[in-house]
Amino acid sequence: MNNIDEFVAKFKEQYMDADEFEMDAQTEFRKVGTWDSLTGMSVLVMIKDEFNIDFPEDRFRACTTAQEVYDAVIKMK
Repeated sequence: MNNIDEFVAKFKEQYMDADEFEMDAQTEFRKVGTWDSLTGMSVLVMIKDEFNIDFPEDRFRACTTAQEVYDAVIKMK
């Protein structure tokens, strides 16, 4: 995964209704109607699969947008 657009696309795929809304790097992902804890866990698994890192849950909870998650992940690489 080489850029924020690819990351956002993968992030969005974790939602059950991904085809029903638009998402970009500045989307506040927890405000999307179908956000729940299972979506959050799916995002963390996606990060593990794509980047081979364990992204800490507390750090994830501190993020508001996909951009913030991406930036934090890149710093951990």
